[in-house]
Amino acid sequence: MSVHAALARPVFGTPRGRHAKPRSAWPRIAVRTLFLLCAMISAAAVLGGGWPPVLLVVPAAALVLLVAGIVKLRTAARQIDTIFAEELTREAPAETGVDIEIS
Repeated sequence: MSVHAALARPVFGTPRGRHAKPRSAWPRIAVRTLFLLCAMISAAAVLGGGWPPVLLVVPAAALVLLVAGIVKLRTAARQIDTIFAEELTREAPAETGVDIEIS
């Protein structure tokens, strides 16, 4: 792939910027609603079954760790994409060996 083709291709999966169209909010709302519904059913099952409420701590901690891990992975992926995009804009001619910026 040429440098110009790589620069023309978007670095991230979704377009960002002034002219990007906003994404639909209904998938996020649906997932959050489903999660809250599952959390309420779990809490009702634990409390209604006479089990100690401390049993809810383990699934909550696992969920927090999962979300934190996903956020860290997305941040790392963005940083790696940024580094690759910066490297694609830099070229070193074979005869001089000096880095030049491509505009």
